Amino acid sequence: MKTITRIILLALLALGCADAEKRKQVEGAPLISLTYTDDWERSFTFQNPPQKVVSIAPNITEIIFAIGAEDKLVGRSQACDYPDEVLMFPEITTFPQLDLEQLKVLDADLIFSTDEIFTKDDLAQLDRLDFPVFIQHYEDMQDIYRGIQKIGHVLQVDTAAQNLVDSLQTLEQRIIDSTENQIKYQTMILISADPLKVVGGAGFLNQLIEKAGGKNVFAENDEAYPEMTPEAILKAQPEFLILPSNDPQVYADLLAKYPILYNTPADQLKQVHIIDPDHLYRPGPRTLTGLLELTHILHTQLNPQKFTDAF
Repeated sequence: MKTITRIILLALLALGCADAEKRKQVEGAPLISLTYTDDWERSFTFQNPPQKVVSIAPNITEIIFAIGAEDKLVGRSQACDYPDEVLMFPEITTFPQLDLEQLKVLDADLIFSTDEIFTKDDLAQLDRLDFPVFIQHYEDMQDIYRGIQKIGHVLQVDTAAQNLVDSLQTLEQRIIDSTENQIKYQTMILISADPLKVVGGAGFLNQLIEKAGGKNVFAENDEAYPEMTPEAILKAQPEFLILPSNDPQVYADLLAKYPILYNTPADQLKQVHIIDPDHLYRPGPRTLTGLLELTHILHTQLNPQKFTDAF
């Protein structure tokens, strides 16, 4: 019996040594490489998940905070100002041109940006300088949700990113349902006064008008932000005019420059509204805030507060 027990103990000891050796080999072995692909089909391969990232785009910075991955953020652009906590992070000058020296000092594993900020020529230059820039593209609302998921995957917070997407999609559907049987008012969003640019039929801002229960008067134009004449705007007869701006005098300045716009139904019905541009121009979590505001403007009986419990 003692002999058998000794044999068993020796066998267990041998197995334990073998297991320890295997663990040592596994721990010492190189990790399987991780590859992430951006919206321009450019691939980035890492031995370990990125731990230091820079955001050059305000909307992406907001996404990083919303999914709780700000511990990996080591720098942000001068335009990144939300939430307030982001102001504590090192700032990189991006306007009038990107400060490459500041970017180099941060030594980031990955740099997040969008194709509205960097052109392909810009990217080619940054590639030559070995700056790894992960590009996102936002054509519609689904791109916003996919963008959140992608960022969450790269930063190893997939569950938090998916939970955020689920909440945003739930809220979006509730808003859409709320205006299902309502009048679709003729709506226009003015992007620029000089030159006059409006929201056309392409892009997520056109979708926001539709999802808010409106009808974009320039939806037939296949550009995202087509240039218009004052006469074309008057002819479109917008019943609601939306001005994304932080300037309370923006509409007065617009009328001073283009007096013909006094004759739009929106002006005559006193249905000209100024809205925080960040809620429309930054594709991310606060896009739903913009959608709520648009919905309330077009359908005043719908209180935005009733929808917020979807989060």
